[in-house]
Amino acid sequence: MSTIRLPGLQTGIDTDSLIAQLMAVERRTLNIWENRKSIWEERQDALSTLESKLGNLRTAVRALSNADELRCFSTATSDEDKVTADATSSAFEGNHTVVINQLATAERWVHSTGSEYAENYVGAGTFIYSYNNQETSVTTTDTTTLEDMVGLINNDAENPGVTASLLYHNDAYHLVLNANDAGSDYSISINSSNTEVRQAESAFTVNNDNATLNSEIEDLDQFTVGTWGSDVKIVIGGADHNGNSISGELPVNENTKLSHLISEINDAFDGRAVARLENGEIILTDKTSGTSQMQLTLTYDPGSGTTDLSTPAISQSTQGGSIPADLESYTQSSFIKTQSAQDSKIKVDGYPPTAAIAEIQTLTPAIAPASGTYTLTYDGQTTAAINYNANTDDIKAALEALSNVSTDDITVGGGASGLASGAITFTFLDTVGDVSMISINPAGLDQSENSNYTMEETKGSDGYISRSSNTIDNVISGVALHLHDTTDANGEKITLTRDIQSIKDKLTKMIEAYNEAIAHIKETTGYNNVTETAGVLMGDYVVSTIANQFRLPIIEQTNGFIEDFDTYLTPGHIGIDIDADGMLSLDATKFDEAIADDYMGVLALIGADKTGSSTSNSIRFYDANDYTTAGEYDVQVEFDAGGNTTAVRIKLSTESTYRDMDYSGGYATGISTFNDNGDPDYPECSLQLTVPTTGTPSSTTSATVRIKQGFTGKIEDAIDRMLKATVGSIIVDQDHIQDQIDLLDDKIEDEEYRLEQRENRLILQFARLEGTLAAIQSQMVAAGVLSTLQ
Repeated sequence: MSTIRLPGLQTGIDTDSLIAQLMAVERRTLNIWENRKSIWEERQDALSTLESKLGNLRTAVRALSNADELRCFSTATSDEDKVTADATSSAFEGNHTVVINQLATAERWVHSTGSEYAENYVGAGTFIYSYNNQETSVTTTDTTTLEDMVGLINNDAENPGVTASLLYHNDAYHLVLNANDAGSDYSISINSSNTEVRQAESAFTVNNDNATLNSEIEDLDQFTVGTWGSDVKIVIGGADHNGNSISGELPVNENTKLSHLISEINDAFDGRAVARLENGEIILTDKTSGTSQMQLTLTYDPGSGTTDLSTPAISQSTQGGSIPADLESYTQSSFIKTQSAQDSKIKVDGYPPTAAIAEIQTLTPAIAPASGTYTLTYDGQTTAAINYNANTDDIKAALEALSNVSTDDITVGGGASGLASGAITFTFLDTVGDVSMISINPAGLDQSENSNYTMEETKGSDGYISRSSNTIDNVISGVALHLHDTTDANGEKITLTRDIQSIKDKLTKMIEAYNEAIAHIKETTGYNNVTETAGVLMGDYVVSTIANQFRLPIIEQTNGFIEDFDTYLTPGHIGIDIDADGMLSLDATKFDEAIADDYMGVLALIGADKTGSSTSNSIRFYDANDYTTAGEYDVQVEFDAGGNTTAVRIKLSTESTYRDMDYSGGYATGISTFNDNGDPDYPECSLQLTVPTTGTPSSTTSATVRIKQGFTGKIEDAIDRMLKATVGSIIVDQDHIQDQIDLLDDKIEDEEYRLEQRENRLILQFARLEGTLAAIQSQMVAAGVLSTLQ
């Protein structure tokens, strides 16, 4: 509301100045509130800066608080053009020799006929191909061009990993099929029809979710828990494409996984079909296209026990040969394989030590055939009809007519009349190693003897480790090898050395962040003798205790470490010093000497992450987590009169009273209850031990269990408690300061309103005073004029 103001123009009184002086007196309370708010805001800024510095320190100690991750190595190779390597924390220091016999390559097929123009029509039909044992097809029309066909293949949602392109050569465009991955697992086949696929009628599940390859058999919903007996197994049965029987079995125990089952199924089919697990379902794909007699059965045998597993029926989901590949001029014979899919082959440190072994497969008829013809199938391709009495040269020629068999890859042995003479043998080059099993289709032979054929095998080995990639990370522990070229028989050297500098760099960053936080705390809580002023956080109990919480992990014996057992007990032992002002420094010489003397001991002191040990062989550490307090625990296991475990009790060695642990089936777990702040009620929270289920009747057995935590982990835990959402000490302190600021804001707002009303009243009062004085002055002037007139 506007107010009429008369600034004393008529009376000569400076009312504005008077009001301002009066209001200045009135504002003394407001000034006090504003000054107090300013102080609280300075405290708030100081706490925010401290929170930021604590966050930086937490990041720095977190990089050090896991000893396993601190183990890092630098790698060097004798010839980086041949091989390079990367190492993880799970590697080990040392030297390795790597011999590279062969690099992995990706398969490539080129259509030999070609087309004069990319815009030429390919015709109507279906083109079927397989990759990585997964089949797909594209359908063309009368108006589909060669260019369109490339797009159909590349844009197919079911494309399993093949890239199509066009190659222009000799005035013609050629369709090219390129595998996206290297290795023998990723071969391409161009099929004359679709292949047989058999699929489980139901999925394996775990807690109603589809099982994975890592799922253990005993965790499956289809598994019935009982007593594990001896000789528990899954029996694998069935037949291959040509009806030849296959068999195998998987021994089963508590650790058996579905990946083991898939592996055994593939071993049983020996390259004639391939099984995989998809969405919990077993899917078996024939390697040979066309009408198939492939079968697969799984039977669970509990042995002498009472467990059970409901195995699914595996039935035909796609009938082999039901869809012909009828796109003319794009059959398998019209393509040339310009590069075969092959694995990389290496030896590491002289392993494998054995020489190459040639694979030998022996085909034996129960009764030698007397008439008719048969075919042989190898790695998905089938020969033309072979006479029952064809000699070994003719059989060899029939195999070499396949696109996946080169001259002299396979030597055929046996009688002069081949199969009619009895058994025949197939001997492979020793350089090809383990190969797919050849199978026979005897349907064209005299029917009385066409069903009993056995195949025995001496598995081949090329004497090398094979992988379907030129990056190999599962041969040398913690090391990934990157193969670039073949080597001579002496190979190349790979050297792994401890990367000590990276640990020192991390420690330096931690020390810098630590000192910055401590310096800020000292500045904001101390007294400056020069300026004779107190820090804005002086008297703040929360902040004043932080420095001590950080100091204790540096000067105290680290939790879980004991004399005569551990080489180093405090950070000072490895060169981390603290001065009188609470500032840290790193004695690089002392650190280098310590890490050279006991590398793992230094890493443990820095970053042991709740690792454990026990003085007993029967009471053992099993697991701990972030909630478990590091330290030394006394554990007792009590047995009843029958020798059965009745109770497991635990306490810190510094405590006087034992507490019960949760006990079941040989495992004991620390009680996991929490207070209102989310902190555990007991130090052994979530600590897990394995304990004996039986012992000496009416007795007690004891052990000491030590849980180690590096000093950086203890600092990290302290910071976590300070910065914990809603309940952390720094957060609570910040909330308190904000409450004070909010309270002062309310008081300032009320006081400003009071002052505004007071000023308005003064203005009105002085306005009335000026009006009255002005009227008196006017009357006096008028009286003076009248007096002069008389």
